[in-house]
Amino acid sequence: MDKEVRNALKKVKLERIDELLLRKIRHLNIIVIVMLLLQVTVYPVSTLGSEKASITAEQAVKIVKDNFTIPEKYSQLFTGYNEYNKRATYSLNWNSAEPPGGSFHAEVDATNGDILNVGQWQQPTQPSIKLPLLSASDAEKKATALITKLAQKHLAEMQLVKNDQQVLSLNNAQPFTYNYRWIRVVNDIPFPNNGVNISVSGQDGQIINYNYNWTEDLTFPKASAVISPEQARQVFNETPMLELQYYLTPIMDPQASEKQRVLLVYQLANDFQGGAIDALSGKPVTIDPQGISYSASASASASTSTVPAKTSSAPAEESASGKDSQDNSQQISQTEAVNIVKKIIKIPSNLVLQGCSLNPDWQNPSEQIWNLQWNTDPFKTSGQQFLSARVNAQTGDFVGFNQSSEVNPTANSKPISRKDAQKIAEDFLKLIQSKRFPLVKLRSDNFGGKMPANIQMFNYVRLENGIPVSNNGMNIVIDTVAKKVSNYDLNWSNSEFPSSSGVLPLDKVTERFLQIRPLTLNYTLLYLPNDQLEVRLVYQPNTDNSQYMPSMLDAKTGDLMDVFGKSQPQWSGSHTFTDIQGNYAEKEISIIGLTGAFGEYGQSFHPDEKITTSTLLRAMLTAEGNNRNRVLNDEDVAKMAKERGWLKEDVKLESELSRADLCKIMIRYLGMEPAAKAQGIYAVPFKDANTLQPDSLGYVALAWGLGILKVDGDTLQPTQTVTRADAAYALVHAYAVDRPTNPYMR
Repeated sequence: MDKEVRNALKKVKLERIDELLLRKIRHLNIIVIVMLLLQVTVYPVSTLGSEKASITAEQAVKIVKDNFTIPEKYSQLFTGYNEYNKRATYSLNWNSAEPPGGSFHAEVDATNGDILNVGQWQQPTQPSIKLPLLSASDAEKKATALITKLAQKHLAEMQLVKNDQQVLSLNNAQPFTYNYRWIRVVNDIPFPNNGVNISVSGQDGQIINYNYNWTEDLTFPKASAVISPEQARQVFNETPMLELQYYLTPIMDPQASEKQRVLLVYQLANDFQGGAIDALSGKPVTIDPQGISYSASASASASTSTVPAKTSSAPAEESASGKDSQDNSQQISQTEAVNIVKKIIKIPSNLVLQGCSLNPDWQNPSEQIWNLQWNTDPFKTSGQQFLSARVNAQTGDFVGFNQSSEVNPTANSKPISRKDAQKIAEDFLKLIQSKRFPLVKLRSDNFGGKMPANIQMFNYVRLENGIPVSNNGMNIVIDTVAKKVSNYDLNWSNSEFPSSSGVLPLDKVTERFLQIRPLTLNYTLLYLPNDQLEVRLVYQPNTDNSQYMPSMLDAKTGDLMDVFGKSQPQWSGSHTFTDIQGNYAEKEISIIGLTGAFGEYGQSFHPDEKITTSTLLRAMLTAEGNNRNRVLNDEDVAKMAKERGWLKEDVKLESELSRADLCKIMIRYLGMEPAAKAQGIYAVPFKDANTLQPDSLGYVALAWGLGILKVDGDTLQPTQTVTRADAAYALVHAYAVDRPTNPYMR
């Protein structure tokens, strides 16, 4: 595929990186399909560059090495050259030739030598929990030093925005990272499209990610004649900006028996640039979807497929609602699936069926999908071509396909109009989805980037009870030069849809939404036809410029919700405690606060307060990561603690916790109880060791020896109640002990 297409698609992805997770998923299949068509070429360093490049690839490599330490084991260097959005860049990739694997990537502006992106990843050598050794303040100093060095010329034009939502997951994986974001400010007004993002490893202070995005030669409207916030609010209400939708929560494990939940929510409609209102004209910001999504260049290539004007009848469909799926025992065979594909699209004669698999449908786990892959023989052709197709094994539905490009349109090729492309798309959909097509409507999605003129994308959203269904419908791509369907994808859930009775009226929901996210003034960047960029001064719902801000409200309660359908009271973010300065366990309390544990008093910790068994166990369950979105009562806590083997005695959870019992829970957590039960091998250097119960000696000895138990002086006092600070100290030092992977952690 032509380089311009590749770079345009890259821009589509970058400009939507801060969208809600599932809003991205809706277009993901189409974008991924098109991305599969790209051919990645690696060039020798000496051959790279063009008339736009002012520095060589060797100089770009030196610039990166002067500012970052690249591990010696990353001995394989692959270098590429790209041009997109009027910018020329070198792509530098260092990889490890031997295990454990790892990589370091950098992108350098080929005209001025600016480092635009850096990212590194390393395969863990062994399963272990990585606690941050670096404090948040020290990590911020590292990030500030880097941005001062690499983006000094724009530093005065940016402001730091800290991410208070980041949470430490004790997940046996990569080290915890501190994330920082500097956004551009123009005329004292935020311009979040530009700025710098930096991630710092809490383990050793290394820069894990660096992203520098700055657009030159922009014209910023003056804010001298803006409408008032009250006027903007009135426009927001009257438009309206919020839309009632059925929301399908994600299924994290298709193999599990988990059912997909269907919720009624209000969220921002796609048509208005995230609720944007032009602050000068007072009108909602709307742009023709083709204007914002596609450039006028006709020279770029796209994938093509052959869809005959008239084909054989499509296979019989299930009911249009998708609720009457067949039993798994009645699955069609691979041969039948292949024949279904051949009835609808023409398989090029030079392609051979080389792969097939039967996998669960991610949206309907009780059903399976035939994935079929045709490829050219690499020994018979110089160019690799492919065609992949997907068929529902229960219903025989043709649910998707994509195909590599057969020919590249010439610069003189004239694309058809969007209207004509839409007719091709709808003729195809009516042919293969005759029962479902009346249940969808064309959605004016703003993809937020540029695409070549020989590609037109269409997203048809599903309607149930007249209400749009998020992430359900039909996506289709038309090659406007070849005048054919390029890619097609069907997403259709078999879930039951609840009645819309009892939903809150739109005006009340809007009032609630704007209380949580009031309209704020900022600049936003729009992509127009002919590669043009335009800055608008707009009012938009406030995000505090954070990297994560839920945008859905429960349609029946008005509660703010996250992508998993959890309401705000159930969220558990990190805590920065304000009452721990000078405490002996200040560092440990700060670390445990990152996990979201010990949040009973908000941003206060109460370090000297005596702790109960329930509070400690609840903190441990929260720190696991799997229970942050749950409200655990004492019954839940006791049940889960016993399942994990932390609690074996019948104790009252509200009772205060002694030092001896704290040691038992910590050693059980570490899986070392068999060793603790050994008799006659332990001794502790405390004057009152004889007051220990015989069955507690091994636990106390191990906890003290591993540095988990903090004891001042030579007296243990095993029955003394521990404080919240003591518990935080013990937990953090227990987490630091190397041990096998915990299956309950993410």
